[in-house]
Amino acid sequence: MKPVRIIYKIIGLQLLLVTGLVLMSIYAKRGKNVAINQKQKNIRQWWLKKVIKVVGLRLTTKGDVPRDDETALWISNHISWLDIPVIGSEGVAFLSKAEVRKWPVIGWLTEKSGALYIQRGDANASSLASQKIADKINQGHDSVMVFPEATTTDGKDVKKFHARIFAPAIDHNLRVQPIAIRYLTKEGVHHPKVAWGDESFLTNVFDVLGETTIHVEINFLAVIEAKDFLERKHLSEHAYEQVREVVFAKES
Repeated sequence: MKPVRIIYKIIGLQLLLVTGLVLMSIYAKRGKNVAINQKQKNIRQWWLKKVIKVVGLRLTTKGDVPRDDETALWISNHISWLDIPVIGSEGVAFLSKAEVRKWPVIGWLTEKSGALYIQRGDANASSLASQKIADKINQGHDSVMVFPEATTTDGKDVKKFHARIFAPAIDHNLRVQPIAIRYLTKEGVHHPKVAWGDESFLTNVFDVLGETTIHVEINFLAVIEAKDFLERKHLSEHAYEQVREVVFAKES
């Protein structure tokens, strides 16, 4: 039964990929580095919600989800590749490495869905990324999602946040939306199959697709005003404590 379930879900995801390509081809603005329109945002959100359904995730959202006009820098703990469709389905663009733009099919689709790209290793990479994030948020085009742990965890606790990731908020006076995400079994305890740990990405994908249902809890925490902090280190520590208070308290 498990192999059949995996095959069924893979077919569903392939059909969704084709659907996404067709819809974005019809409604996306032409040209590179063009701000996405509301139709593209709606397609992105609808498409990610369908991905969640096909994979077998049941989503519970707690707290106040920001409106489209309440753009901010979204930050969250990072557990799995599932974080992207789960959080993205709530209406946010992601920061991605520049190499993704060159990937066949996926690169074009992510670009048309509003992703921001950064070139790692460049001398001015951090400042350029900070400016890109600030421009997108301040112009009201989209909120932008980043993972300040800069790695994934097993989901039972939260690693320290990198202060440099909060530079756009401090430098450009952005609002910060903290999010705490948890993956649970039907009994409401930590799900052991979601975080990939030492296994390969592909093995983890098959493990996840083999599950009947995975419950996901997204906690939208109190918005932080960057203007209330003089240093990004203090801002990152405050956001970290907010997220960890939810994750660690419920997992311990």
